[in-house]
Amino acid sequence: MISRRWLWLLLPAGLALAGVMLLVRVSYVRSILVFPDDLDVLIIISGLTLAIVAALMLILALVLDHRHQRRLEQMRQAALDEHARFLRRLDHQLKNPLTALHAGLASLALTLNDADQRQTVRTLELEAQRLSRLIFNLRKLADLAAIPLDLEPVDLAAFVSEVVELARDRPDFAARQFAVELPPGPLPPLLGDRDLLLLAVHNLLDNAFKYTRPGDRITLSVEVVEGDVLIRVQDTGIGIPQADLPLVGEELYRGGNTEHIPGDGIGLAVVNAVIAHHDGTVSLNSTLGQGTTVTLRLPLE
Repeated sequence: MISRRWLWLLLPAGLALAGVMLLVRVSYVRSILVFPDDLDVLIIISGLTLAIVAALMLILALVLDHRHQRRLEQMRQAALDEHARFLRRLDHQLKNPLTALHAGLASLALTLNDADQRQTVRTLELEAQRLSRLIFNLRKLADLAAIPLDLEPVDLAAFVSEVVELARDRPDFAARQFAVELPPGPLPPLLGDRDLLLLAVHNLLDNAFKYTRPGDRITLSVEVVEGDVLIRVQDTGIGIPQADLPLVGEELYRGGNTEHIPGDGIGLAVVNAVIAHHDGTVSLNSTLGQGTTVTLRLPLE
């Protein structure tokens, strides 16, 4: 098939040729030019034919593109649905064995007198809890795309207060310098799903505490810019290697400098899913050894 660029050139060219020859035919210029009989009519017909063919081919190309995009979207949705079904089956199949494992390990710990053996059982309990939490978080992530938003006006000041209260419950809260920065004056309400937005910001703060050291600073700020609200979490922690930055938002991916820190690589993926569900964006900037800044940009309406 002819390149679409050439079709866009042929369409106006054919119309222009036909138009010029039509003007020539109906004007006095026709009387001073020497044309073979009906050549100008033939040129007009040829120009119109060229324009019509180009238009039809462009329409055909657009229809094929639309069908291709629709087929790709159907394939993408089918893959997401299958992914979600797999995680639901996995959660269902492993729930009972993991529950039995938790109960068995707890009972075993009560019968042991040796400190080393009790520590081994405790380690197994922690790993079983981590596996349960990982499966739950994966299912929650898969279900996010199908969850309808419960939209309501969210009071940003009260929202930030609730986020801060959740952070204060952390055992490592007192070991960090924590600050909140709000603009002067009242904040406009944000239309969104309060619970999902709370989950997203809580995950960002959880990462900030997890990847900072005692004495590091964590700042939660809110700013209104050009009809959008910016919610920013900034820390002075360990940062993210440049090679890992494009990948840290993917499910289960963890940076190369976080192996010694417990985690499952789900938190930022959940944040991305929640904010995308609100037609917002997530931007991440980080410098290794100096800290990380994550900014959520959400439309106010």
